[in-house]
Amino acid sequence: MSGTVAQSELGFLLEPIVDDVRRAATLPGHAYRDGGFHEAVRERVLARAWHAFPGSPPERDGALVPWTLLDGCLDEPLLLAHDGAALRCLSNVCTHRGSLLVAEPCQARAIRCPYHGRRFSLDGRFVSAPGFDGAEGFPSQKDDLPALAHALWHGLAFASLAPAVPFEEWLGPLPERLRFLPLERACLERPGIRRYELAANWMLYCDNYLEGLHVPFVHRGLARALDLSRYNIELFTHGALQLGEASDGEPCFDLPVGHADYGRRIAAYYYWLFPCTMLNVYPWGMSINVVEPRGLAKTTVHYLSLVFDEALRGRGAGGDLHRVELEDQTVVHAVQRGVRARSYQHGRYAPVAEAAVHHFHRMLVNSVLRAPT
Repeated sequence: MSGTVAQSELGFLLEPIVDDVRRAATLPGHAYRDGGFHEAVRERVLARAWHAFPGSPPERDGALVPWTLLDGCLDEPLLLAHDGAALRCLSNVCTHRGSLLVAEPCQARAIRCPYHGRRFSLDGRFVSAPGFDGAEGFPSQKDDLPALAHALWHGLAFASLAPAVPFEEWLGPLPERLRFLPLERACLERPGIRRYELAANWMLYCDNYLEGLHVPFVHRGLARALDLSRYNIELFTHGALQLGEASDGEPCFDLPVGHADYGRRIAAYYYWLFPCTMLNVYPWGMSINVVEPRGLAKTTVHYLSLVFDEALRGRGAGGDLHRVELEDQTVVHAVQRGVRARSYQHGRYAPVAEAAVHHFHRMLVNSVLRAPT
């Protein structure tokens, strides 16, 4: 089925965001609190998106790691399994009666259902099932564990239930822009893994991330590290890039001749990939905000750090990231309270500074109002 869905079918009132940012109004307040819109976003955006695994994917033969994709939202039980040849992303639900298969990370030679003893190989193929002698047409491919679309990128694992676009297309220009960096030697810093719980809608967290307009008012330390007069935003099909240039004396990338940004003192690349993945690249390495929508006013953010130059940690735009995160959460919580107000309808976009917010809102609303094909 294709075509525009009647708003009455969705249970909320929402209009497309005007294409011209100079004339457009922001996402209305009720979009952040309407259950019908939340359900539509869950099925038409989040279920078709790529999501990052909030940790280090298994690398050893026989390693099994369960993963609930967007706990409280999609609630999809997944299983990352390494069969010695490759990483697999499988359903963590037994094909017999729906029992969960693996409850905790472990090492195993096979996947065994704790309920009735059905066994699967590490690549998800059905192996055996007690008590099924005489069953006709059994086993079949339906008895294998469903495999999900997944990808590995520089030590990060990504998966999607039904990807709207291929992984490489989703990444867009990011790999080429970062090709000069030694990402292949970046190591996930386990002490740097943090988990934050927000009593706020995930879209507000993304809205805040996608603009630098608030930096001098909310992040005084970050504002000193960046030359905000040279802050720049680039939009691409499935995301946006904010480029922060360093103030005098602050660390910046040593860009090679021929690079798109050669001659500029870039302190940070802030990449956002639709709908809720954030990759922040600094001279010392990369931090990742894995944003997990949990409900209308509940979001979990997993914070990961991949380090390739420890000597530059704690300096410049990528210095005190924990403090910056807490400052961001303070304003996001304040906006969460504000958009619940009956008096708030919507605002306007600052045409340059909030171009990426406008881009996000257009992508989001267009995805919801267009029925899946």
